[in-house]
Amino acid sequence: MREKIYTRIRITRDGSLFLLILILIFALALRLYFFVGPNLNDDIDYIFSAHEVSEGRFYPLYGSSINAIRWMMTLPIAVSFRLFGVNIFSSSLYPISCSLGTIIATFYIGKILVNYRVGLISALILSFFPLDIAFSTQLVPTVPVTMFMTLALLLFLYAEKYNRTTLFFLSGIMMGFSYLANIMTGILALSISISYIIIERRFKKKYFLVLLGFLLVFSLESLLMLINTGNAFHRLNVIHETEKMIGTNTDMGYYPRVMLKLINVDFNAHEGNLGVYFYVFIIACVFSFIRTERGLWFLVLSFVLIMLYFEFGVMTSNLKPIAKWVRYLLVFGPTFSILIGYMFEKISNNNLKIVLISIFLIVNIPYIIGSTETYRSWTHEFWQEYNYLKNLPRKTIYTDQGSKGFLEFYSGYEWDIRNLEYSKLEEIKDSYVIVNGSRGVVECKEMRNSLPDFAINPPKEWELLAVIDGKIINPKIYYVP
Repeated sequence: MREKIYTRIRITRDGSLFLLILILIFALALRLYFFVGPNLNDDIDYIFSAHEVSEGRFYPLYGSSINAIRWMMTLPIAVSFRLFGVNIFSSSLYPISCSLGTIIATFYIGKILVNYRVGLISALILSFFPLDIAFSTQLVPTVPVTMFMTLALLLFLYAEKYNRTTLFFLSGIMMGFSYLANIMTGILALSISISYIIIERRFKKKYFLVLLGFLLVFSLESLLMLINTGNAFHRLNVIHETEKMIGTNTDMGYYPRVMLKLINVDFNAHEGNLGVYFYVFIIACVFSFIRTERGLWFLVLSFVLIMLYFEFGVMTSNLKPIAKWVRYLLVFGPTFSILIGYMFEKISNNNLKIVLISIFLIVNIPYIIGSTETYRSWTHEFWQEYNYLKNLPRKTIYTDQGSKGFLEFYSGYEWDIRNLEYSKLEEIKDSYVIVNGSRGVVECKEMRNSLPDFAINPPKEWELLAVIDGKIINPKIYYVP
């Protein structure tokens, strides 16, 4: 009788931790296999600032760069550089850790809201989310924001269920850490809070401990800013003024296109990054309403509120529409996964359940491949330039701003690389010059116009060493005697 019992494979409470570990190993393997690495967003700015901090130069933390003063981006990467040196893997250690942390938190949220089986299925589904895989090794603040906000929600739910006052305060601390990565935390926290209070129809005085925890982090940052800049709200001012100046994507049709388009997708335009997750999420929402699973409804309402802000919100005092980027949708990964996980868990036939989950995951593979290969292609020419130059005798390198940052990073900031934009022809001697080194100077008229004429039409006496066989552009490397 005992042999028959043990021949059946069952998910038990005792085995859930073991299965979660297997899911995490699988998730890590996926993210390493589809490794993208630092890319064309603001990655190089984060890397440069983190490198400066790792060398003991802390000025970026209080400077005028909107990216450097996001402390929960700059500081963890700086620690990684200090421990493991400046390289592509040490730069991606922080985001990939955050991605795995989000999977763990999602498991426990699914477990506390429904049961451990929903938690496990949710973790598995999130591990396969194309958008998360694509950005788990890139440097975008939405990755740590998603982890810290998911942890904040988890701590809050545990505080509610087990009446642990301290956990409310720690939940606020996690929100504070999220804020230090990106100020979009305010909208996320407000939307989730409103949704929970409306759906659960209760508000406790203890909830103010969440706010207290957040204010502690906010106050400490403000104090440090006051000491170092004379302005407690220096970071907020820098962000506001920068957002007013920069051009960005505000296309109202952007999110509908990237969320809904599944056929003939243009991965360069961020289409297909969500796979089929959004469609199945909508079905799962309807399913939860039919089953009257009220405990999940606040997640659905928070998705609606956040999405409304992403689509119609503003980010400056002059009412400039909020920037629209597919990476912002990373924050919905846990919500999508928990609702979808709940729907699959309620399928009573285990064989059918396994088949449907497998089909769901397999259908998303082409979108994982398409999105990650596209993001890799965006830095292909930089890698080709670096791989060629590293085999040449060491000399000063002149190139445009677009490729300069990547070559500095790839070389561990050991090469002497200078901007063509600010160089004069007569000063370039016994050096290498890269012409058309980045897509920016090839495709963007404003960037191309910033280059001196000799960087566009090289003098005849320059020796052409190589033409890079790029996927998008073909940079040329010259030697100038």
